[in-house]
Amino acid sequence: MIRKFKSLIPFLLASVLALSIQSCFDGDDYDFDKLSDQVDWTPNMIVPAGYGTYSLWYLLNQHEADPADQTIVLDAEGFLHIKYLEEDIFTYNVADVINFPTQTALDLSYSLPSLGVGIPHASLPTFLPQTDQIQVITGGSTAITLYELDLNANLRFLLSNPLNKFVVLSVSIPNGKAGGTAINEVFTLDPGTPNQERILNLTDLNLGFNIPYTTNNDVDIVFNITVVDDGGLVTSSGDLGINLEVQNIDFQLAQGDFGNQNILLDAGNIDMDVDFWDDIEGEYQFANPQISLHMENSVGVPFQINADIIGYASDGSSATLNPDALQPNYPQTVSVTNPLAIDAITEIITYDKNNSDIVDLMALPPSDRLEYTGNIALNPVGAIAPSPTTPNLISNNSAIGVDIEIDIPLDFTANKLMLRDTIDDLDISDADKIMNAAVVIVTENGYPLDVMIDKIYFTDAAYTVIDSISDENVIDAATVFTSGAKIGEVDPSSIKEVEHQIKLTQTQIVNLNKTKNLIINASVSTSNGGVPVKLMGDYELKFTLSVQAQIDLNN
Repeated sequence: MIRKFKSLIPFLLASVLALSIQSCFDGDDYDFDKLSDQVDWTPNMIVPAGYGTYSLWYLLNQHEADPADQTIVLDAEGFLHIKYLEEDIFTYNVADVINFPTQTALDLSYSLPSLGVGIPHASLPTFLPQTDQIQVITGGSTAITLYELDLNANLRFLLSNPLNKFVVLSVSIPNGKAGGTAINEVFTLDPGTPNQERILNLTDLNLGFNIPYTTNNDVDIVFNITVVDDGGLVTSSGDLGINLEVQNIDFQLAQGDFGNQNILLDAGNIDMDVDFWDDIEGEYQFANPQISLHMENSVGVPFQINADIIGYASDGSSATLNPDALQPNYPQTVSVTNPLAIDAITEIITYDKNNSDIVDLMALPPSDRLEYTGNIALNPVGAIAPSPTTPNLISNNSAIGVDIEIDIPLDFTANKLMLRDTIDDLDISDADKIMNAAVVIVTENGYPLDVMIDKIYFTDAAYTVIDSISDENVIDAATVFTSGAKIGEVDPSSIKEVEHQIKLTQTQIVNLNKTKNLIINASVSTSNGGVPVKLMGDYELKFTLSVQAQIDLNN
């Protein structure tokens, strides 16, 4: 019986304190004198059950063999934080903003005089240049107005020559340059031949659009013809036919007004994997939790993030972040070193207690998961309106990537925060030999937390309650500074050695024989007039404990 009872007490105390203590004992280090006179009856058995010094950092992370798995970390000043990082929760790229579908072919014609009977070449009228428009079509549900476009493309022509002479057709695009050179291409068309294919390759094309700018995205194209004189009469059976199509658009950089687009973000969820959230309930509140969005942005369009995060507790209850809509910075220039690249910018957008309901969200707590949803609004109300001098900019490699970082400093207030644990499959026999029993605890608590036992329930194998123990003030908190530069930190002068005992009644001793499980309910509170306590990794709890019993040696 002594061996079994001896093993019970360390687990009992560990559960009451909500500490994962694996007690250690060395008789040479244990102070028996300190523990032998704490009860008001004379024990004839004193069993030293454990002693130790436990830092908060050790207690919270001793189960994590791999540092990469730790969700509780120390900052540079030694304060404890719950931290979580997930990459690429929100992304959008070029195709979400602008794209160029297959372009529509245009049927044009160059007007020629009727020359059915034939006339000498010298009698031909003067052929003046003719200007038509090409339309560049953009995809998506929102009309886009382009001011300027850098691209690679080609123009495919099907040209029908009704004249009986060779015709030289010149094609120019006044507001375009290919490779920095003005565009002026010359094609020679065979006499009396329809649908002659000609290709105009346009590499490194810089294209300006017609003013006033419209969503038609018109570009002027100019045609001029010369009829080759071979000495005979010139005849014609109609107008010179021009069918053209913009093909193989390889977009590089666009400047314009991309409209008021809404881009739906992919939904997802986060499991922060904070184990102790599943074991607590009650009133607590973190003083300064934060969710930060780490953004890298090379899309030169003002935008607004309309996103939300909903947290779910293990019992199904939920709370919502409800963040204010934010308009982050965005790049507004192209690179000096590469005129076809946008200067990317990085920025951190933070949701805190001033612009969201994050305090309520983290007090839920979100022990099951965090779900995120939302959209990005381009050119939102209040942003700089796009214009030729302040255009929207996007390149073929523009993108936005957003990582999320959750940072919860363990800086909080708590009122009877309930901690529950169960010790199963106990085997306590020969309890009838115990006349009196008590656990004597001597502590020096450097934690700013009051720990109180609500109930310790003795149950049978079916978890039916047989008996219970109530107790208070097992460990008194160290007090913290309530003002000044160290507000919330433990005042070292307040750390005192405290002695306490938990005595079992005769009925409780008798009921130990029937006990198969213990259910321990304890509560943790902070005091200090509502000042949040700040937990540091080097805060220490020192304790010694012993089981003292009066045994009927004749029984």
